Amino acid sequence: MFWITLAFVIDQITKYIATEYWRFNPTRLFNFFYLTYATNKGVAFGLFSNSKEIVIYLTLAIIIGLSIIPLFKRLNFWTNMFLGFIIGGALGNVVDRIRFGYVVDFITMPYWPTIYNLADFFILVGGIGIGLVLLWRRDIGDQRNSERERLEIGQIRSGESTELDFKDVHSESDKDWGDKSQ
Repeated sequence: MFWITLAFVIDQITKYIATEYWRFNPTRLFNFFYLTYATNKGVAFGLFSNSKEIVIYLTLAIIIGLSIIPLFKRLNFWTNMFLGFIIGGALGNVVDRIRFGYVVDFITMPYWPTIYNLADFFILVGGIGIGLVLLWRRDIGDQRNSERERLEIGQIRSGESTELDFKDVHSESDKDWGDKSQ
């Protein structure tokens, strides 16, 4: 919840600053970024600019879908943070669409074809971060390995031994079978 709130609040504050200050006074930052004011009625690159309601409903459905993931699966710190960035950024843009009918964009760079905002940046960082977390995991695609690791960690925390105690069950069963066959 912290990461969602952080991304959303930072996005809304910077959009307010863009609307109030950079609309009439574009600013150059580090000779690389230009802070100015623009509006975008569509999604990325201005796509679907005539489908405001569909974009709002689709974005809300995605936000709800992503928000229920932590209810069913325990997430590590990084996955939780990156998922929060995606949800917070999407919330920032959908709030603009509902309030104004467009999204306020204000960051541009030379040789970059579009103007974007911090919500877009949070969504991008969150998506890349979740992709890296998935690549980083050793047990991707092997649920048995992750279950075994959790069991061993739980045993270590409780003070139990993680070594498996195998007793020779074959000799017991062989005796039973041996007695019946003779």
